Amino acid sequence: MIKVSDYDILKLDERFAQEDIPFHARPLRAAMEILGDQFVIGVGANPQVSEICDAYSRLIPEVRFTWPGMGTGLVASVDRVRKVTIGVAFGHIEMTVDKGLGFASHQEWATWCRDDHKTAARSAFALADMHDLVYGIDRNNQHRHASTFWGIAAEQLKLVAESLSSGGAISSAVLQPICLTAELSLKGTLLYHGVSEKDLKNPKLFGHDLTKLAQKMAQTVIHRDDPLLLNALSRFPDYVGDRYRETPLSRLQVISLALDAQFAAASAVRRVSGVDMAMQVETAGCGPRSNFFP
Repeated sequence: MIKVSDYDILKLDERFAQEDIPFHARPLRAAMEILGDQFVIGVGANPQVSEICDAYSRLIPEVRFTWPGMGTGLVASVDRVRKVTIGVAFGHIEMTVDKGLGFASHQEWATWCRDDHKTAARSAFALADMHDLVYGIDRNNQHRHASTFWGIAAEQLKLVAESLSSGGAISSAVLQPICLTAELSLKGTLLYHGVSEKDLKNPKLFGHDLTKLAQKMAQTVIHRDDPLLLNALSRFPDYVGDRYRETPLSRLQVISLALDAQFAAASAVRRVSGVDMAMQVETAGCGPRSNFFP
């Protein structure tokens, strides 16, 4: 039996911070370093592994809630926003909407949706968009430059989800990552299809104009999402010109933009990756997305 003190764990945590090891990965790393050859999990597991992990969680609670999964998105019920972490899947799995969104049961999900069919359908499409974005990026990582843009877009979406799910008031600051989520994902797909970064930066061609970017993407690779996508992006604010102004938008309007940005990012990646849970949602009973989104 190896003796482990709180001091030992805290000193390891300081080193892990210097090495930039993510919080969620630190407990097992600590157990591996402390136990050495005695580190065993699975069949015949050493119980000290769990004891060290539990002690780590007690001292550094962040390790319990910072697991990134495959990525993070958002879903809404009226103006309530839930941050959702998409899990890592292996092999063939059957995903239900309630489990995919992190609810304990179907009834809990239905109650959160206020037993409203439209809200439930919109949450199913939101889940599909999150899934298609993160798994589409994972499947198409060969084009390094495009993957970088998509990856940063996904990180911007995570900031949006965290902001809207943890606060009630709305500020102009959240519009920046919302718009960047859409812009970077569209540009990533255009890079994938051969549009140069120089042209994408050119304000006379594209710059930060989401409508021009979406129109070019729709011309380059036609997709069933195009009419809804162009309509959604036409409602986005001029986030460059408005960055020094307080937004007049309500919380509901900002949430709608956030969901549209998530849809835009997913659509941009979907037309490259072939990962398309949204199509399953449409054909499995919900019907066309246009029935539930303006």
